[in-house]
Amino acid sequence: MTEKDERASQDGAGHRARLRQRLAEGGDGLLDHELIEYLLALAIPRRDTKPLARLLLREFGGIGGLMAADWQAIARVPGMGDTSVAAIKIVQATALRMLRNDVAERPVLGSWQALLDYLRADMAYLHVERVRVLHLNSRTC
Repeated sequence: MTEKDERASQDGAGHRARLRQRLAEGGDGLLDHELIEYLLALAIPRRDTKPLARLLLREFGGIGGLMAADWQAIARVPGMGDTSVAAIKIVQATALRMLRNDVAERPVLGSWQALLDYLRADMAYLHVERVRVLHLNSRTC
């Protein structure tokens, strides 16, 4: 490893440490590309993942589009292997599970916003139209 490569590696480690610290402090200040960058850094430990994170967000129109993209579409992006795609898809699956559980544990009309949030997260960024049937009754919550 050359001195330049070693310095870049150390700078990258420092950058990741700063991202990790910001995440530990609540993560609210992290930008979309920084969230994806850090996620990819866990899957690709010895590479600068910022350019790949920015490319993915640009390619899919943002973080929602990236999370909703299918496995094959994400895998076609240069630099994305199965482990990296799996990291993104596990985040999507976890987010959808959290939203689904939030809706399932409450009366639907008592949590109308949670239902809308779940449906938006699940369907808003799909390229293929999907239909949902909601069975409602007149019972009050």
